[in-house]
Amino acid sequence: MKKTLLHASFAILCLALLLVSYSWAQGTMALRVNGAAMASDQVALWAKSFHAENPNMNVLVVGSSAGKGFESLFEKRAEIGLASRLISPEEMKTAESKNMKLANRLIGYAGMAVYTSPENPVNELTMEQLRKIFTGDFTNWKDVGGPDQPIRCFTRRVPESGGAVFFQNTVLKKAPYAPSTIKAESWGSIIKICANAKDLPIGIGPVPINGTSGGAKVLGVKADENSPAVIPSEETLKNKTYPILLPFYMYWDADTKDKRVMDFVNYCEQRGIH
Repeated sequence: MKKTLLHASFAILCLALLLVSYSWAQGTMALRVNGAAMASDQVALWAKSFHAENPNMNVLVVGSSAGKGFESLFEKRAEIGLASRLISPEEMKTAESKNMKLANRLIGYAGMAVYTSPENPVNELTMEQLRKIFTGDFTNWKDVGGPDQPIRCFTRRVPESGGAVFFQNTVLKKAPYAPSTIKAESWGSIIKICANAKDLPIGIGPVPINGTSGGAKVLGVKADENSPAVIPSEETLKNKTYPILLPFYMYWDADTKDKRVMDFVNYCEQRGIH
């Protein structure tokens, strides 16, 4: 009886392995992409059109953060890591410790909109004003022509969030965020707080452009005092007139034998850069 059960279990295991192999051959096991939330929506759209053109190839895109994207890549929970920054020295050491040689490619650009309360009379800010707000040099809206109210600044955690790192490097010129800056759990929560914070100091926070304002106001951004204020849009991102433009990258194991990786990377690059 025990021998019969053992044979039956072995047969079931073999059948399961055959089914997995068949599924892989048929492309039903998805190519996994994990990383920067600010680029994941666009990559998910490309994944959908990629699948439409290649029905046997499925791509699963998970928006998290650049750090989690690298972590998923290192732990083989993703074939492609999506990042809105270059890999850090610490992350490179982790890759080396796992004997993983990484390749990367610039895929496209995303933008970071600056959100505030719809009740805020301030409609635009220069890059220098943004720098002073987020480093703590300006702490009251009257410093930028607004009401006499304290400024509440929001961002996400550094270095886990590639978007927060990018904003720090580009807008703050690598200066640290003011200690009073509130670290939100998600980009969406920043929009929600800016939109709905009644009877609280007016907030401000940079958030990846995702096509919706969530009821918050999007500020125009000026490259300098003499430049026009530009609202982020598909057009101003494409012609690069919006000042806060963020490049995003795909990373993968350079020694991968999975042909789908390069097929999808090339597909995205053609749509993102060209």
